[in-house]
Amino acid sequence: MTLGPQLDRLVTATIPRDVVVVSGPEAAVYLHGQISADVTALERGESTLSFLLEPRGRVETFFSICRTGPDTYIADTEPGFGETMATSLERFKLRTQAEFSLQQWTVHAVRGPRSTSDAATATAATGPADNPEHVVRPTNWPLASGFDLLASPGSVVGRLGDGAEQVSPDEFDVLRMAFGLPAMGTEIRPGDIPNETGLVDRAASFTKGCYRGQELVERIDSRAGGRRSVCRLRAAVPLAPDDPLHDDAGTAVAKVLSAAALGDMSVGFALARRDAGDTAYTTAGEPVLLAELF
Repeated sequence: MTLGPQLDRLVTATIPRDVVVVSGPEAAVYLHGQISADVTALERGESTLSFLLEPRGRVETFFSICRTGPDTYIADTEPGFGETMATSLERFKLRTQAEFSLQQWTVHAVRGPRSTSDAATATAATGPADNPEHVVRPTNWPLASGFDLLASPGSVVGRLGDGAEQVSPDEFDVLRMAFGLPAMGTEIRPGDIPNETGLVDRAASFTKGCYRGQELVERIDSRAGGRRSVCRLRAAVPLAPDDPLHDDAGTAVAKVLSAAALGDMSVGFALARRDAGDTAYTTAGEPVLLAELF
């Protein structure tokens, strides 16, 4: 089950992002062996989700990556995790002809009705899809249409999303909890098992061949995908991170990872056992609805 409804209003927000620009004649080959996504399958202007894993298979960083040229890729993640990503990629480079540049860019995000068609307007306003200073991509949010314009420092970006309500980064994050995806540093943390994020099918290729940490991902996938998974939650009562959730027999089945108030509901994410079902309960016996991310 996936919890609805979808976002029913048009909003826009400006969000900081850490960016690692990867460039050089061997950038694609090197990234192919380091990150979980199949970057060689990306055409110019295309993007995908990915993990960078420790050699033992645990999460170092979760991010988006876009190909902006024949030898250039732009990877972006939550602020504070770009340095980890750049340092980790540099560590195994040896004599590879690839360079890594850590930068701070900005996402101009648009979400809600009509926002998908606005992506074409954003692309036209900022140049071709392979512009190395901009990335225009559709949102990965399951319960909202929209797009992101990721722009380098100093870029001039006009107002996007005609008629959209401007919201703060904090307000946008509440909408992310209700309609979007888990984020690095909030619901996904260093050391997590990628198969328990609820995103491994979207962020890892099972056909591209070897990459750093692949063994753990493949082994857990062959065993039904792990014992727990990040899921979406909604409740009519306040919730807070680390709150335990139980089944109707009182057995612990989930833990709240993040929660925020949206109207008269609490929305957010929980880490739940695969057999938790659609409803769990707080220690006071209040019901909490659980659902898969997609």
